[in-house]
Amino acid sequence: MDSSRDVDPIEVIAPFYDLDLEGYEEDIDLYLALSEEHPGPVLELGCGTGRVATALARAGAAVVGVDLSRAMLALARTREGAERVTWRAADMRSLALGQTFALVLVPLGGLQHLETVDDVIEAFASLAAHLATDGVAVVDVESPRPEDFEAGPQPVLEHWTRPWQDGHVTKWVSSVGAPALGLREVTWHFDQQTADGVLRRRTAQFTMRTYTLAELVLAGRSAGLEAVAVHGDYDGSPYDDGAQRLIVTFAHPEAESDP
Repeated sequence: MDSSRDVDPIEVIAPFYDLDLEGYEEDIDLYLALSEEHPGPVLELGCGTGRVATALARAGAAVVGVDLSRAMLALARTREGAERVTWRAADMRSLALGQTFALVLVPLGGLQHLETVDDVIEAFASLAAHLATDGVAVVDVESPRPEDFEAGPQPVLEHWTRPWQDGHVTKWVSSVGAPALGLREVTWHFDQQTADGVLRRRTAQFTMRTYTLAELVLAGRSAGLEAVAVHGDYDGSPYDDGAQRLIVTFAHPEAESDP
């Protein structure tokens, strides 16, 4: 993947992104509850097609949704409640909105698209700069899996087949592991077959970072933030070796020291 900040590797497969996440709402209740606990404006980094941002906006929150992909934002603007969200095409690593937020979110692996240590440090610095003194930030990534630490190419797997428009789409996933760097080069193929049998393949390749809890805690500290809660699922389950998610809540230390 070209690490240039102007490259949009997701553009070609953006039309299938919502199909990929069809029915996925496991994290929405968590963010709605946090928005109620921390009333005020919400910033979502890596908002994609607006799945989370519009849900929060429909509940009454003032939301700013930021994503590097203009193709994803174009889809976000078509969602119900999109008119209540302020959409920004920007890079989370260099964002400078000039305001702070009661709640800052990086949902569903958005942080995993950062390739280098410098990228991670910059993103956390931006996150901290936009977080109100008494606010909280939540980062949700995949919990490390054994296959994340296997070097070399992994088998191509069929992820799903679903109806779409006048035919169906099949998603195929493959990856090449570079565990020494904590990275995986991921390839997504979306095979679209129309009702008359025409087959079209769209492919995207991008790099995904694997995070351990210690790495996220250290990244937060580099930006002056403390990890105040860690969970392994959206229901508040403890984080352990069997967890599917790694969900870390950060806050400014000043907020934690208040009586």
